[in-house]
Amino acid sequence: MIKYMNKDVKSLIGFNYIMNQLQPLTPYGKDKKAEMVPFFNINDLKEELNKVEVITQSIKDNRNIFNQVKSLLAHVKDIRNSLYRAQNDQILTVIELYEIKSFMNIIEDLELLIDKLSFDSSEDMLISSSEELKRLFDPENKELKTYYIYDEYSEALTNIREEKRSLGKQIKIKKTEKKNRLKKELNIRINPKGEVIVSKEDSELNDKISDHSDFEYLSESYMAIRYKVKDGIDIEKLLDRLEELKEREEKEELIIRERLSKEISKHKSFIDKNIQSISNMDLRIAKAYLAMKFNCTRPKITDGNKINIVDGIHPEVQDELAKRKSEFIPISINLSSGSTCITGANMGGKTITLKIIALLTAMAQYGLLVPARQMEASIAEYVYVSIGDLQSIDSGLSTFGGEIYQVKSALGESNRNGLILIDELARGTNPKEGYAISKAIVKFLLDKPSISVITSHYDNVANTEGVVHYQVVGLENLDYDKLKLEMGKSDIHGIEMISTFMDYRLKRVEEHTQVPRDALNIARFMGLQEEVLNIAEDILTRGETNYEK
Repeated sequence: MIKYMNKDVKSLIGFNYIMNQLQPLTPYGKDKKAEMVPFFNINDLKEELNKVEVITQSIKDNRNIFNQVKSLLAHVKDIRNSLYRAQNDQILTVIELYEIKSFMNIIEDLELLIDKLSFDSSEDMLISSSEELKRLFDPENKELKTYYIYDEYSEALTNIREEKRSLGKQIKIKKTEKKNRLKKELNIRINPKGEVIVSKEDSELNDKISDHSDFEYLSESYMAIRYKVKDGIDIEKLLDRLEELKEREEKEELIIRERLSKEISKHKSFIDKNIQSISNMDLRIAKAYLAMKFNCTRPKITDGNKINIVDGIHPEVQDELAKRKSEFIPISINLSSGSTCITGANMGGKTITLKIIALLTAMAQYGLLVPARQMEASIAEYVYVSIGDLQSIDSGLSTFGGEIYQVKSALGESNRNGLILIDELARGTNPKEGYAISKAIVKFLLDKPSISVITSHYDNVANTEGVVHYQVVGLENLDYDKLKLEMGKSDIHGIEMISTFMDYRLKRVEEHTQVPRDALNIARFMGLQEEVLNIAEDILTRGETNYEK
């Protein structure tokens, strides 16, 4: 059974390009994006598209608020491992506690911002702060963004830190008194580190300091000797007591962190729900900004098996054209079960049309708004696309063999409601057999529930009862005299000029018709000898390429 859409198809139709433009900001939103799969339940898909559409409109109406929301989301850290550790009776570090506090602060700020918006958040995006957790992380109620183990967590910790502060002051006073006494006694300078640097040439001072009981030798260079003021017994006793208090403080903080970790584990389900809501909100906001970037609309999801695109564009191709200061011509097409053929010369945009059909169908089913003025689509069980060289290197198959190997799989799934798109079927074999195979496959797919679209430049492939036929307008309405005049004026020549005048839109063909002779016109403007073109036109007129005979 064919997957909904394999990785090659995703790359081929530009789906990966779209997904690269989809940029959630939080670790949770990014994970949610990585887990994205197509919707197969019509009600779930409609609900998702509705939520994205509502957020998109809300962003347009409240850009300043959403700028603040995005700023908050960008600062969200991944606290899931810390929650797991707390749940498993492990003691969290101060950094972990700080990150959980920051997460809850962001939840509180987001809650206030979202309350200012005009829509009600759905249940799966509902976030809520907790006064209990707020007090847990801010027992002093100072509402600071920083975090440390507060004195208020225990009376023992308060007492330890008060004694530490008192000892610190005593030590500082005693050290200052001692330095001042030594400065006066020896008439020397002592730096803030309690060090004295004496030139080696001053032997008298060196002798005094080296023999002094309040100094000790540190180091020397070729020019000077460095000494340090000793703490002395009274200061050393105070320092020893300070070290004892530090050890007691660490033990008390460990007890407190253990208690806090257990409290957090009790709130894990509450925090997890907020994480899930953040992931949904973040991803949908990213979908909304994507929709705004490409001027997308909400597709209408219907029962049955149909795709109707009005003025659809391909964002990746549109962006490339914009770099060359060219415009993308929107494509409109209406499809249903059975066979549809798109005919027209090469360079006529048939391949891009197939990519638009596949891309917009996939985007809609992944819960994304689509780059089209309107779109109506049903749920597809799979999206199969054959475009380009399908030669199988591993099996040694020819280009044609590789193509048929792939198409065979799609035909085997044609009794399911899927989407089959094949570009220039059987182009890798001789024209006569290629035409026959193309027409046979078109007829085979005619009464299947799948939506099948085949492009071709063969005459008469689409001339079968029941086959829907679209034709690229191409150069049909072109004033060739005007084109020649423009080519004379412009620095742009050849293919680039022709692509400027090519009309890539599709027109529905109601009667049997041959494919337009745009190939001859293109060859003419590319400078192919007129004698060759005259022979080709004579051959076409006499019907030598009508493979139905």
